[in-house]
Amino acid sequence: MGQGTCEDKKSERFAFAKEQQTVGQRLYRLTREAYHQLLHLVRGLFAQGQTCEQILEVIMPA
Repeated sequence: MGQGTCEDKKSERFAFAKEQQTVGQRLYRLTREAYHQLLHLVRGLFAQGQTCEQILEVIMPA
């Protein structure tokens, strides 16, 4: 399987939006940006030798 990327994909805009992002499109973009940052954090922590439990504690402290 090929590697996925986190780059933006173009989505169709509705005529009523008049070239403005809809709320759903903005939410989608912000969610992708948040996951992108989270994945970079996790990748860096794994590179430092952190375990899954240690990384989970960073992301969601008990």
